[in-house]
Amino acid sequence: MPTQRVPDITSDFFTLNQIKELLDDGKIFINKEYQRGDIWKNSQRIELIRSIENSYSIGVLVLFVNDDNQFEILDGQQRILTIAKYLSDDIDLKQTELPVYSNLETREKTLFDAYCVYYLKLKSHDPESKEEDIVQTFLRLQEGTPLNKAEKLNAQRGKFKDYFVEIRKTHPLFTFFGKEKRFRFRQLAAELLLLELDTNFEKLIFPDLKLSNMIKGVKKYERNLKKSRQTFFKGNLDFLHMSLNLILSAFKVREVIPFYLLVSYLRRTRAGNANLKNELSEFAKEFLKNLNSFSIYDSSPPPGIEKSIFDTYKNYKHAAKILTTPDSISKRFEIILTEFKRLRPYITKDPNRFHDTEQKRTLFFRQKGKCPECDKKLNFHNVSAHHGIHHSEGGKTDDLENSYLLHHRCHRKFERRLANDNQKTLKLDKNILAPK
Repeated sequence: MPTQRVPDITSDFFTLNQIKELLDDGKIFINKEYQRGDIWKNSQRIELIRSIENSYSIGVLVLFVNDDNQFEILDGQQRILTIAKYLSDDIDLKQTELPVYSNLETREKTLFDAYCVYYLKLKSHDPESKEEDIVQTFLRLQEGTPLNKAEKLNAQRGKFKDYFVEIRKTHPLFTFFGKEKRFRFRQLAAELLLLELDTNFEKLIFPDLKLSNMIKGVKKYERNLKKSRQTFFKGNLDFLHMSLNLILSAFKVREVIPFYLLVSYLRRTRAGNANLKNELSEFAKEFLKNLNSFSIYDSSPPPGIEKSIFDTYKNYKHAAKILTTPDSISKRFEIILTEFKRLRPYITKDPNRFHDTEQKRTLFFRQKGKCPECDKKLNFHNVSAHHGIHHSEGGKTDDLENSYLLHHRCHRKFERRLANDNQKTLKLDKNILAPK
């Protein structure tokens, strides 16, 4: 027989008059990091109170004793909240025969308060598995009333979960999408984060965003999520927020993923992103205008859109029917990138950012071993190669006609001089790099 992961299980009961007091005092704790909140309809609350009034069982609660010695609810949140609401006269009973709690006579109130709610109390003594015990017990208890994808994902623990929750709470991007329901925007933050971490942007291979793969991602980055990856991810969200701003209020949540991937890809591969925010804003207006100018069922393009463009956008709509598969993500990204290139042509960065040894050797002998900035001798093993046209502006590393070797200190000095002159691109010659 398998051993039981949660070692201690005891049982006990609360009387109703204890529950509200324990809840108000924080002794009974609802962990909002994974609980879905108060979601019962009024009819469900009424049926629970009716069961209590008729002395029927309302089932057994499952509680976990956490580090603060609180009863953390794993199963029974809706029942506890309903009881607390009834005791506060906060349930609409107008269309029922049920009495308002405060109107009960002393004898009736005493009997009602004495109703027993039974619970199982779980306690783990293993600090390594304690959080996993809580999460797994909670998830398995919800199988009778299934949690949605966002709620199951939100019940995980670790650095990945902490970071996407923080981003959802603090980043202004998410304020434009309206009211969140059942952690949907937390799910979006988690999906974007996993795409950033697990996409191969060189080969354009995207991860699957189905729940099982998302949870694998949570486990993969549970203990190690590099700060540099977090910073780049947040930078992409900043680009989206600052460039799209109020346009986001008209976004369907499904559109965020391809736009996010577009920004992340362009920041990696495009030469010269200084004006990207403005370009992205104008592109989004044009793209979304075309996308929303016809129905997926239309067979002919609306006025002003060519048939080939119409077919492109229609293919995008079809791909968006299945949102989380790698194939759907890939097709939508390919279309949005192709459209960006059509509407906003750009130069791609040279993937070879640095000059290799042979290129440096060519430059060294062409310059007769001298630095064109200070006219002093170079040590081949301690030099920097400079792009005549900045790499960020599309300068090619193999364009040796516009490349020079300099001392490291001379390279820094020269770069400062260019920056002070507000020159972003510059073809080098000996007059420009004359000895000072």
